[in-house]
Amino acid sequence: MRLYLCNFTTLSEPQKKMILAWRNHENVKAYMYNVNDISEAEHFAFIEALKTREDRRYFLVQHEGVDIGVIDFNDISATSATLGLYANPKLDQKGIGSLLMQSIVEYAFKRLKVNILKAEVFEDNIKAKALYEKFGFCEKERKMVNEKEVICMELTNEHR
Repeated sequence: MRLYLCNFTTLSEPQKKMILAWRNHENVKAYMYNVNDISEAEHFAFIEALKTREDRRYFLVQHEGVDIGVIDFNDISATSATLGLYANPKLDQKGIGSLLMQSIVEYAFKRLKVNILKAEVFEDNIKAKALYEKFGFCEKERKMVNEKEVICMELTNEHR
């Protein structure tokens, strides 16, 4: 089972447009901090800015030649990183979340060499919370974002 990570900074224009369509899909943006539609200009500028950012990495994930979703790492430091992910909303296959999480955990601990992987999930996003727990994430605290409760979770390298 081979997963391939395509860095956003190397994507073709059609790939960038495909990801923008996913990100603006109602099922994806419903669980984002920014629930507004993102314009093509904003999206392309964001990807261009990633070329000079050491604290962020975004990837298109492919599995057996199929674009299955996006994973990202923010607030990357020597000790930790905060993850993000969303599946291709056009795919209706079980197990995509687990494939994306597998690639996140592997990249974070083997490539970024962080000790702590952080996740934030809206309390009502039951599927995402269950996925994080399946991979060993534990709740650390809660906070409010956009008048919704967010669960802050962590996975340490030694507990994965």
